[in-house]
Amino acid sequence: MTTQIDYVSVHLPRHYLPSVLNWIEYFYVVVLLALLTQGPVLKLWEGSGQSGSSVLEVTKYSTYLIFQLPAIVLLARRGIPQNMLRGPVGLLLCFCGWMLLSTAWATASSYALVASVSLFVTCLAGLYIARSFTLLQQLTLFLVAMQPGLILSWYAVRNDWSGAVNFDENYWVGIYFNRNSFAPPAALGFLAAGALAWILIVRRPRFWGPLTIVLADVMLLNIGLLIRTKSSTSLGAIGVFIFVWGFWTIVRQIQRKTSISARQMLQTIYPLFLLAIILLTWIGFRFQKPLLGLFDNKLDFSGRTLLWRFSWDGFLDKPIFGWGWFSAWNTPNFFHEREFWWAISSTTWSHSAIMDVLLGGGIVGAGLFILAILWSGARQLERAQTQIAGQWTFAATWFVLAAATQESFVVGNHFMWLLLVAAMSGSRDDRIAKF
Repeated sequence: MTTQIDYVSVHLPRHYLPSVLNWIEYFYVVVLLALLTQGPVLKLWEGSGQSGSSVLEVTKYSTYLIFQLPAIVLLARRGIPQNMLRGPVGLLLCFCGWMLLSTAWATASSYALVASVSLFVTCLAGLYIARSFTLLQQLTLFLVAMQPGLILSWYAVRNDWSGAVNFDENYWVGIYFNRNSFAPPAALGFLAAGALAWILIVRRPRFWGPLTIVLADVMLLNIGLLIRTKSSTSLGAIGVFIFVWGFWTIVRQIQRKTSISARQMLQTIYPLFLLAIILLTWIGFRFQKPLLGLFDNKLDFSGRTLLWRFSWDGFLDKPIFGWGWFSAWNTPNFFHEREFWWAISSTTWSHSAIMDVLLGGGIVGAGLFILAILWSGARQLERAQTQIAGQWTFAATWFVLAAATQESFVVGNHFMWLLLVAAMSGSRDDRIAKF
């Protein structure tokens, strides 16, 4: 008996099969990325139980895991080159491994185990994106994947779905249950569309004009939704993205007029960039209240300053190994003389990935993470100078890092962590650097 697979192989041209498989993979990635914005998953299971029930939490984590498993299988089949493992990718995996290992001494081991496994799985999903797709493909997939949740959120607001709008402060939430969860997909959609438009304008392929107009319309839609969220975090992160993109664009222009050697780039330009971006991020982090207060007189940080102070004090208690990944805020002893906070608050994170890393993995975990960031930047130098839209890898990396100063975006089952890993790891068309 002829199987269905035999039928397909007989009746379809050989050159057509890879195209079909490619489109199936594209569709899978779009679904994966859309689900990792978390809004669609939360909305899907919203009516299945109480939001805090353990059964519902297990169901959500299972959904994320099931949809990431094919990415891990495909990554295993394609493999990771040894020169990547000996570079920043290896350090990223070591960082995730350290957080998984922290379960052994975690003060809340059950939380640490689930959170660290999720962190590792999503890191592997990000590596799959980097190993499988070119930069152009990645940008297109990120752009397309952000739109379903955004459009559904717009539909939810227009049709007065419950919780889609915070009427007290007049901002949109959509299907994401939180404006700071709604804003990042809108921000990424805006930036990916802008990067694609940049490529079209530079290359000017056939129909580049109409395509650029379409992308411009998508940018307007996405930035419009972002503004409706009134989320200062994503707007600030976009500002950092634009600064980084502009910095490396200027370097590219200088490179065309005056040859800059690879050594000069590594020893002078790159440290200058790091100094500038760290200073910019610190200024935004340190003076965010007066800066953002210029635009919103009713700015409310929801106690974040207090959360960060608690987190820093907790880090000083266990500075070397940390409390275990995402264990501190689930441990009563973490609060010392601040037990009142434990009694009145349901907060289980510090609202800052920087604090999460310090608390969860201590100096060791933070050191691995910082080294991975610095090393990945060093490997991206040639790409940022020569590849069309090569500025994306630097800009996307620091977009996530800037947003992560305000939110726990270095976390499993979230597209922002996947985006960071993919940006730091490059794309399929990259030439891997030797250092």
